[in-house]
Amino acid sequence: MNKSIVYLIFFTCYTMVLLFIGKGGFKRTRNLRDYLLASNSLGLTISMATFTATWFSAASMQGLSGSIFAYGYNTVLYAVVPWFLGATMLVWLATRLKQYDLLTVPEFFYIRYGSKSLQALGGLMIVIIYILYIIIQIRGFGIVISEFLDINYTFSILLVYLFVMYTTFGGLFSVARTDSLNIFLIVVGVFLAAGLILKDTGGLWEMHQQAALIDTKAFPGLPQATEPGGLLAPFSKGAAPPLLTITSLFGWGLGLAANPQYAIRINSAKNTGTAIRMICYSVLLLAVMYLGIFVIGIGSRVLQPEIASIMSVDEVLPFVINNVIYSRFSGFLLVSIVAAAISTANSQLLVAASGFSYDIYKNIFQPSVTDERLLTINRAFVFFAGTVSLLLSLKPPESLLVYGGYIWGFFTTTFLLPLYGGLFWKKASRRGAIYSFIAGVTVMVLGILLNVEARFQIHPAFPGFLASCAVFFPLGLKDSKIGANDLDT
Repeated sequence: MNKSIVYLIFFTCYTMVLLFIGKGGFKRTRNLRDYLLASNSLGLTISMATFTATWFSAASMQGLSGSIFAYGYNTVLYAVVPWFLGATMLVWLATRLKQYDLLTVPEFFYIRYGSKSLQALGGLMIVIIYILYIIIQIRGFGIVISEFLDINYTFSILLVYLFVMYTTFGGLFSVARTDSLNIFLIVVGVFLAAGLILKDTGGLWEMHQQAALIDTKAFPGLPQATEPGGLLAPFSKGAAPPLLTITSLFGWGLGLAANPQYAIRINSAKNTGTAIRMICYSVLLLAVMYLGIFVIGIGSRVLQPEIASIMSVDEVLPFVINNVIYSRFSGFLLVSIVAAAISTANSQLLVAASGFSYDIYKNIFQPSVTDERLLTINRAFVFFAGTVSLLLSLKPPESLLVYGGYIWGFFTTTFLLPLYGGLFWKKASRRGAIYSFIAGVTVMVLGILLNVEARFQIHPAFPGFLASCAVFFPLGLKDSKIGANDLDT
């Protein structure tokens, strides 16, 4: 049977199952708390499913595996290690956050600091960042569908748009239900692909022995070929230099720790104990999954030292599945990659909608708005934000992994100190929170415009974080002495 027909059958089956599972969320959603937090009722199993599915996005499935293919294990230090360091901070966050009856993370800024302005700023940042980040998921989906079904990229991204709209309209109940399906597909897909690659390379030892000999250019778009042994070196030619690798912690790592999508998963769990166990067990599962991704990245390079027909790291995995390790399981691997993109995009659209409807519209413009009206506004904004992300995806970023680190860095420079400082430092002040937010985002934007990554080999979130600290702590100490915390800002 023709490859495209086989893939289409798998894709159609996935579509039907996803639509069937997702419809249950519509029936259970009666108010805003249902829509945004699933009424704070999620148990451990479904909390783990939605946490891991939200985490494991196209940046992990395609961006990470493709970057390891091109640059080797340096990518692990650049992205994966910071992710897990950030996850340890989430456990810390979970011990305090559920003490507050929050619908959104920016609402904490109002409760803790008494500032509607800071809540609105937080909502605005969430809207902008998630619209930009959803591009990663749409691009990932578009590349996969284009490769497997042999259709135009523009038409491909329209399909993910429809998927995401449907699952997000049902709120977190719907998202969590579909995440249970998606994480199952992702886990099986990762281990299945890794197993096929290990079989073809002769095992882990043989795979690494061969990887050490590779001296080709991974694909034409790269500036230079891999040095012998470079794939296995922590810092190799063509990969991120040491200082950039270390400062990437301020993008991916601390950005993950401050990311509202994970705080929402903490709040949607039925109690603090469930939230903490959700994070710990999910991180263990994710660690094993990333071992599979490492095998996929290095093993694919051993099986195919150079791919002449692709132009970016994000195209590696679809190409390998469709051309290098093609088997009767390839259709399943297709839907596992699709699942990674959809399971993250719908969660982020949900949070983006709450940023607009609750933290901006209700907070600033219409405090007396009803829940029913807010539900309508949320769904309308989901449509708007998804459409904007779709249009921006027509000219997507070159690397999902690098782009994602920049996007998450904005949460480091804006949310991290007001959130964690407000929870764990009694002297955190309103002025310190507001001005650190503004200073952090301003300096990071300047860092991007001045291209500090190329000029100084540092991640732009690093100077942004330093600027945020330089404002947050001195103002907190000063205001605690003069009682400025009680003044309006």
